[in-house]
Amino acid sequence: MQERIVLTTSRDPSQRTRSFAKVISRYMNWYYLQRGKLSLEDLFGEHKKLIIIREIKGNPAFMDLYEGGRRRMTIRMNVGVIRKEKMDDSPVYFAGKLPFDPVILGALPKIPAGERLAMKLRPRKVVYVRKGGLMDFRYDGIRVLTVKLLSVYEGDNRGRRRA
Repeated sequence: MQERIVLTTSRDPSQRTRSFAKVISRYMNWYYLQRGKLSLEDLFGEHKKLIIIREIKGNPAFMDLYEGGRRRMTIRMNVGVIRKEKMDDSPVYFAGKLPFDPVILGALPKIPAGERLAMKLRPRKVVYVRKGGLMDFRYDGIRVLTVKLLSVYEGDNRGRRRA
């Protein structure tokens, strides 16, 4: 079984960032952890896969994915719609072309076997990826989140950029 991804925020986040973190963690089947005064060392010591949401001027702007204490990817984004909705723990399917493999976020893989599985399961959680990096997160056809991907950085090195 895959280890559960833990999501938290930077210290003292705005209400909008907290709302975004709670909704996306519920949507993606991640565990939301209220950070409080926990240091990065404490977080890395307890969790193998960790996502930290950082903000600019009170808005969620970066999503840093860490594995084993090392940054694997940073997503730069603008967040639009945030809607609180009751959701189940069904798998997430990304429809469209992404600049990264959605498996890293705990979603169904974008390989032929993953596509066949998605067709068989008919997932309730579908993220429609449109041109220009616009991602529309839908649950049973209801829009829950809208996120625009601005850029994706792989690893600790900011020089390797995709998207």
